Order: sequence, then C-alpha cells, then structure tokens
Amino acid sequence: MIIENTAALQFLITEDIYLAKKDVNIYRDMVSHTGAAAVDLPEDTNVMPLIAPIPISFSYLGDNKQQFLIVCHYAEVDCIDDKHLEALKSALQRKDLTLDDVAIINLAKHSAATSDELLTYFKPKRLLILGREGLLSPWDASPLNQLTDLGGRKLLYSYSFAEMMGDRDKTKAFWEQMKVL
Repeated sequence: MIIENTAALQFLITEDIYLAKKDVNIYRDMVSHTGAAAVDLPEDTNVMPLIAPIPISFSYLGDNKQQFLIVCHYAEVDCIDDKHLEALKSALQRKDLTLDDVAIINLAKHSAATSDELLTYFKPKRLLILGREGLLSPWDASPLNQLTDLGGRKLLYSYSFAEMMGDRDKTKAFWEQMKVL
C-alpha cells in the first residue's frame, strides 16, 4: 500500500512509531516534501516519535461539571430530540442537576467512537446510556435498568426516551434506577 500523506498513517497504525537516529534525515526530507504535520525531533535521543496523535474531540450538549455522561442515539437531530431533552431535564432537575452538570453525546453523530475514547475524553463518574443503540463494548454486557459498576464508575443502561414516552412502566423502571445513579 502506498501512502502519499503520512498524516494518514495515524488512522492505519494506532501504535506509536519511532525512528532510529540514522533515519532522522530521511524523515525530515519526507515531511518537507509531503507537508505532513511533523513532530520536533530532539537531537539527543536515539529513538523519537514519528507522528503525534491527533487529540480526540466530540460535539456534545452540556458542560460536564459533575462528570456525568449521557449517551443517546438520534440519527435525525444533532444531539437529542427537543421533547426528550425536556423530559431528561426534568429527571435531572429531580436529582438537583442541570445541563451544566452533564455531557449529552449523540452516538449517531460519532459512530466511530469507542467506549475507551469516550471514557478518556469525558472522564465520567456516572454514565447513563439511553437505548440499545448507545451500547458500545464492553457496555453491551450491562443489564437493562440495573445500576452496575464499570471500573469504579456507576453505569445505568436504560430505555431510550422514544421507548419511555407514553409507557408508564418503562418510565417508572428508569426513574427507580436514575434516583440512585
């Protein structure tokens, strides 16, 4: 496979790449000809990184002040349906929380995201997954409407708001667990 832009390597090779000291000039020539983003190469080491990783970023609603991540899946809107957002705000308010306290991410807009990336980026202490489409590995082993522990984090996988709206039993099951999350 021929790679014309070395910046594309970070998507193909997820491990760090290192150069031997004798290859530094070849690397510098390659970077100057391709225009790739280069890492400064220190002169006093025998091994150095080739390409710096691109920081992960997500678009989400809220400020995550309480490190409370809410994962949903809405293909048709940017974050969450307006009616469902109002219902969620109401549930949060009963727990003395606001949108400033949480981060709501729509996985439909971040389909390539992994659970590790989300946990690293948001550093949640609590995690609410709304609907089956929000389950990523290893979250998919979580039982429905049962508060579980995920490496020291509280995790609740529950119904999506689309499933809960108008269904009193599902709403009650959600709220019983949400109270202790």
